Amino acid sequence: MSGKALRQNVRDLGSAQELERRLALARPMDTMRGFFFNGALAAVRSLGDEAEQHCLDAGGETGFTSFFRYPVTAYLRVIYTASWLLQEQHGGFEAAMRHVGSMAAPPFLSSALGKALLMVTQGNPRMLISNLPTAYRTAVSYGECSVQWTGPRSGLLITRHDFMLHLIHEGALLALFEVLGTRGVQVSGRQVGELDNEITFSWEQAPQVPDEP
Repeated sequence: MSGKALRQNVRDLGSAQELERRLALARPMDTMRGFFFNGALAAVRSLGDEAEQHCLDAGGETGFTSFFRYPVTAYLRVIYTASWLLQEQHGGFEAAMRHVGSMAAPPFLSSALGKALLMVTQGNPRMLISNLPTAYRTAVSYGECSVQWTGPRSGLLITRHDFMLHLIHEGALLALFEVLGTRGVQVSGRQVGELDNEITFSWEQAPQVPDEP
């Protein structure tokens, strides 16, 4: 994707055309766990049963089981529907999509995968972030995820061939840091390729938890 095309694409993340572009790139074997879907449903629940039903209809299901796998195309339709419904409440599509991402954290952390991750990392933000690539490989069937550390409390989360928008990752990271009680958190993502994201993150302090050497 050219630089000009990428800039145009980033400006139009909330468009139906962008949704269709992402759908066209997906294959039948591209799947993800149900807890992502349940986060999106939780995000619109405050709008009432009709909003939640719109999202279920968009995903083509009557409900989602957290650890089951569902097509990524269904997820894209669900999160776009949810963000369009929420954009007025949250002041725009990007903020709404970020909120949808943040709501994926509770069902993820209550899943077997999330509980195992919290147990292994023992509330340490650096350990949790370091283990996200492993969690990513378990949660989705596509793409790559890696972490580059730029300091003791700062780094870059990189995803390649990833159907999730960087806004989803921003919201999810912020929610994970909040669960840990981490202070002085900053998270900022950007799309750097057709389906590639980079999310910078940093924090000032994690209460009562020493940093990993």
